Order: sequence, then C-alpha cells, then structure tokens
Amino acid sequence: MTLETLERIEELLIYFLGVQVIFSILVFLLGRIMLDVYEAGVSEKPKTVFQRTFTFVINAFFGIGPYLNKKFLKYSFFKRKFFMLISIVVQLFASIIVYYVIKNLLRAIFL
Repeated sequence: MTLETLERIEELLIYFLGVQVIFSILVFLLGRIMLDVYEAGVSEKPKTVFQRTFTFVINAFFGIGPYLNKKFLKYSFFKRKFFMLISIVVQLFASIIVYYVIKNLLRAIFL
C-alpha cells in the first residue's frame, strides 16, 4: 500500500469522525430541526432491503447525535443541553484518540 492510499484512508476516517461530531453539535444547537431532518431519512422498523440499507447508512454517518439526544430526553431542557455539551466534548476527544490510534496502526502495518 502506498503512502497516498494511506493518506486517503486517513482522510476518509477524518471525514467520518468529523461528520459525527459536527452533526452532534448541530443537534445540540438546533435541536428538533436537525432531528426532524434525521428522522425523515430513518425508518423505525425498516421492511425492505433498501430501507434497511438506507437506515444503516444514515445511522452510521449521523447516528451518535440523535442517539445521545434520545437518551437525554428524560431530563429537563438545561440538563439535557449540559449533558449533550459534555458528550460532544468527550466525543471530540475520543474521535481524536481513535484517529491517531488507527493512523499509527495503519502506518505500522503497511509502511
């Protein structure tokens, strides 16, 4: 595997982790607006292969923000926003750690 291929894989990883964090921030800031857009593309109980595939892709790219918001719905508005902010900070640091671990593993294996 060449250095360019590894760089493209790392860029895809940055994209994936970045989209998760950014969508979580948007759910934190915009709340119901972003959740309505998310829920428009996700089927609760998908029946067809197309619905299952589309729901899996949407959950894979945007799933953590709506998932955390759903978990925090039992709290009051201010507690929910505080917990969401804390979870975004944790998610950001976890994404950075995951990126560097995977990057170093790929470079150790293929270079």
